[in-house]
Parts: sequence; C-alpha cells; structure tokens
Amino acid sequence: MNVEVPSTCGNAPRHQIITQVLAAIYRKDLPALEQWLSPDVRWIVAGIQPLDGLDAVREWILAIPETRTVQFLSVLTHGAEGSADGQSYDANNSVTRFSHVLRFASAGKTAKIKQIRSYFVKQ
Repeated sequence: MNVEVPSTCGNAPRHQIITQVLAAIYRKDLPALEQWLSPDVRWIVAGIQPLDGLDAVREWILAIPETRTVQFLSVLTHGAEGSADGQSYDANNSVTRFSHVLRFASAGKTAKIKQIRSYFVKQ
C-alpha cells in the first residue's frame, strides 16, 4: 500500500505517530495498531455503532475493503489530541475522503489512544 504524507509532517513526534497509526488501519496491520491503542479504546465512526474495545476494532478493520493508497492532506496535533484528513483509494480507484480525530490518554509521547472519531465520505 502506498502512503503519502504532507512535506510538513514530521516536525512534531506525534505527527509521525498519527500517520503510522492511521496507515496501520488502512494496511490492516493489527500488531502495529495495537501497540498504540488502549485496551478500552472507543472508536466512533459516523453512521455506525461505536466500536468499544480492541476486539470490536479488530473485527471492523478486518472487514473494511482493501486500500491501495492513502493520501494524508493534513496532520495536526495539540496536547493529547491529534487529527488527520485526506483520501484513500481502493483497488478500483474509488475515492473515500476521511477525517480522523484521535484522543490520547495524555500529552506524553508514549500515551495510548483512548478514542478515535472518524468520518468517511465516498466519492
């Protein structure tokens, strides 16, 4: 899978964490993702029931369509929160625009993610 990040990403350590975590979601790389998720993570995806806990997150990720390319347009961080928006392309070149907001347990560099809020719009 191809991952494209803005040239401004990387000037804050959490920028890299956010892009790595979100890329792991699109790659379905559960071991890489699970190292950053709190066991009691809550993922709120617009339009579906919230996903509570690692098991629910794993199940949902494995069920989503394969992604060919992820393009991050912006990655922002402030304190214990961060966000990214962009677009993904599947094998048929269909585009889905996305926005993810991540809440970490604290502002520390190794803090686990407690909550993700995601919005997807298919084009």
